[in-house]
Amino acid sequence: MFIEFETSETGLIKIDISPNVKLDTYGGMFGFPEIMFNECTPISHSVKIIYPLDFIELDCPLTDEIENQIKAKYHVEDDQIIIASLDVTEFPGEWKEEMETSWYNWLDALDGDHAIVGARADQIVDEDIYEEVFDFGSLYYIQRLDVHPNFRGEEIGIKLINHTFKYLLRNAQGIVFLIATPMQSRLSKNQIDFNSSSRLSKYYRRCGFKRISKDRSKSILMEVQVHKIKV
Repeated sequence: MFIEFETSETGLIKIDISPNVKLDTYGGMFGFPEIMFNECTPISHSVKIIYPLDFIELDCPLTDEIENQIKAKYHVEDDQIIIASLDVTEFPGEWKEEMETSWYNWLDALDGDHAIVGARADQIVDEDIYEEVFDFGSLYYIQRLDVHPNFRGEEIGIKLINHTFKYLLRNAQGIVFLIATPMQSRLSKNQIDFNSSSRLSKYYRRCGFKRISKDRSKSILMEVQVHKIKV
């Protein structure tokens, strides 16, 4: 992986980079108090692949000219180049059991997309599709996967999903859901590359996800057991 920019003195500069992965987790109710399910927020995980601007000085001086070029070409937050980001909501199975409600009722309190996932989770439980998969695990919903256009083509998104569930969240039980819907990148003003849900679903299949419905749709529900996520 590399970044590149030009200077008036040296011309084109290309730097090989070794980025870091940063995880931010927020959950206001880890101990699960006695409250109604529609007041219970899930655990939110935000994972980013970053490269601090300061690291550039290991290869060349970080002048104002270079910094301005980088900010024009890449997405920079808090003096870090954001290469990719992944937003995941987690619903622990034990919390759901404490509430004595269905997955649908809990997730429907958030929004329509979560409700679709909740309905599928109830079906999995009722039909015992994955043999008590939620008993010691969580329901995970990937809300957004975003890779900056300048770093696409290396399956960074798939690798980020794999790394997150293999090394960061570290729970081999449970199921990960997502809805394959083309979205405008938050890391770039360029238009999205995936302009069809079908094409996007094929991308996620390489990570182990399977399509639930075969019907034509602008939004395709997909799922994979945590331990079956792959690169």
